[in-house]
Amino acid sequence: MDAINRIQPVHKYWDEAFGDIAHNNAFAYCRQTIHVDSAFHARMVYLENSLPREDAATGSAVAAFAGSIAEFDAPLDGTHKYLIEQGFKMGRPSSISLEMEMQSGKIHAHRIGGQAVVLARGELLL
Repeated sequence: MDAINRIQPVHKYWDEAFGDIAHNNAFAYCRQTIHVDSAFHARMVYLENSLPREDAATGSAVAAFAGSIAEFDAPLDGTHKYLIEQGFKMGRPSSISLEMEMQSGKIHAHRIGGQAVVLARGELLL
């Protein structure tokens, strides 16, 4: 948890690592968690206009993260449920649910979910 909390994108090194990749976000995770019912603690960090930024809850990253769980944890066939906590470092704690159905050692289906809070609302008049 200490290492994941120390992550800070540095422009010079970020560019060396990612080059001109359009979606150069980094999803980092660890197994140490704040809440006992969470399976993983994660952060999604990136640079925007050379400034370090962070996302409080990244469902698309958690959907892709299912592949890492399948590869490194090798869950048995059946349904497995995980909670991934994110956004704590930035003061916007989030919990994303991931449900994976494994068949013959591979992901057959997976679903992500969670709750959302409206932070802003707008209207565009054309």
